[in-house]
Amino acid sequence: MSQDMIVPISAVVSRIKTIVSNIEVHKVWIQGEVSNLTKHRSGHYYFSIKDNYAELSCVMFSSYVNKLTFSLEEGMKVLVKGSLNVYEQRGNLQLYVRTIKQDGMGELFLEFEKRKEMLFKQGYFEDSHKTIKPDFIENIGLITAKEGAALHDVMSTIQRRWPMLKVTLYPAYVQGSFAPASLIKQLKKADQNDHDAILIVRGGGSFEDLFCFNDVELVKTIYNAKTYIVSGVGHEVDTTLCDLVSDHRSVTPTAAAQWVTNDQYDVLNEIQNKQDLLINQMRHILDVNQTRYLNISANPYMQDPKLWIKQKQLALENLESRLDKHKEMFSNQQNIIEELKKSMYHAFDQKLINASHYREDKHKEMIHAIELYHMVVKKHLKENESLLDAYSPLKVLTRGYSITNNNEHVIRSVNEVNEGDMIFTRLSDGTITSKIIKKEKQNG
Repeated sequence: MSQDMIVPISAVVSRIKTIVSNIEVHKVWIQGEVSNLTKHRSGHYYFSIKDNYAELSCVMFSSYVNKLTFSLEEGMKVLVKGSLNVYEQRGNLQLYVRTIKQDGMGELFLEFEKRKEMLFKQGYFEDSHKTIKPDFIENIGLITAKEGAALHDVMSTIQRRWPMLKVTLYPAYVQGSFAPASLIKQLKKADQNDHDAILIVRGGGSFEDLFCFNDVELVKTIYNAKTYIVSGVGHEVDTTLCDLVSDHRSVTPTAAAQWVTNDQYDVLNEIQNKQDLLINQMRHILDVNQTRYLNISANPYMQDPKLWIKQKQLALENLESRLDKHKEMFSNQQNIIEELKKSMYHAFDQKLINASHYREDKHKEMIHAIELYHMVVKKHLKENESLLDAYSPLKVLTRGYSITNNNEHVIRSVNEVNEGDMIFTRLSDGTITSKIIKKEKQNG
C-alpha cells in the first residue's frame, strides 16, 4: 500500500475485518474466565474472556445460548469456540461464540459461593431480620467513593427529586484490598449518627472490582446495624452479599437514591390535589350552612321573636294548668288508696281474730274426742284381757291340769311315745322331767 495513499477509516476496518475473519480460531478451544457478563432480555449474552494478560470481548446469540446445559455465571472458567470478527461501527474485535463448556470455576466465584452458603445457613439473609423502610426519610448517610460516578448519580437524583433531603457523605474505598475495612469503618460511624437511612453505593465494574462488597465482616456489620440500609452496588446483573443482607437492594446507585426520595413534583401535585379537595369541602359546608340559615331566617317566628315567645308562654301556662289538674287527681287517688289500705288492714285483722278463735275451738273439740276415744279403747282392752285370761293355758294349769311334750310337740296319745323316752310335763308352777318305764293304752 502506497505511503501517500489516503483511505477512509471504514476501508481500514473492513480490511482488518477480512483478515481477522480468515483466522481459523474456530478449530481451537479458547480458555479464559468469564467477566462483565450481561444477559440481555433478547436472550443474547455479552461478556469478556480474560486471563492474567489479555481480555477479549465475546457475543453469544440466543440460538446458541439456548443450547447451553448450564447457567453461565460471572467468574466461571470456560472453554469457548467461535469465530473472530470486527464490529465495524466501533472497530471492536469480538469473538462470536458458538460453543461453551465449563473448565472449572474461577477462584473468586468459588469463594463467593462458599461465603454465600455459609452466611445463608447462619441466617444473615433472613427477611424477618430486615428493618422496615421509615415512613419519612429526612436525612441519610451516603457511603461511597469521594470522587466517582456513583456519588454524582446519587446527588443529581436527590437534587432533581427531593433537594431538601439532608445528605452526609462518608467517603470510603469501594475497590481493592483496603475497601472492606474502609467500608466497615464508615458504616459503623454512620450508624451512630441517627440517620433515617444509609446508602452504600458503587457504580458498575467487573466481578473482581465489586468483590470487596462480598466481605464477610462487612456483611455482619450491615446485619448488626440499627439504621435502615439500602445497597446500590453495580448494575442490575451484579449481585453481592451486601445486596442480600441489606434491608433493601437497589439495582443501581440511581435507583437507591430514588428509593429513599419522593419526587418533589409528585408531592406538589398531591398537595395541590389535597388543597383543592379541602377547598371544595369547605365550600360545600358553607353552602349547606347558608341554606340552613336562609331557611331559619324565613321562619315567621324569626321575623317576630316576641310572638314566638308569647305563643310558647301560652303553651307553657296551658301545660302548668293541666299539670295542676293532674296533681289534684293524683292527690285524690292517693286518698282513696289510703282508705282502701286501712279497710283492707281492718278486714285482715278481723279475719285473723276469727281464725284464731276458730282454731282454739277446734283444738278443744279434738282433745275431747281423743279423750273419749281413749276411754273406749281402754274399756275394750280390759274386756279382751279378761277373755284372754279365761282361755289362757296357764290359767287351766292352775286348776290341776298339765301339758306333756317330748321337746318336739305336745303328746296327745300313748302311741306317740316309747318306753325309755324322756318326756317333760308343764305344771302351773314348773316343769317335771320323766323317763317312761311302762305305757298302757286304755280302750274306749
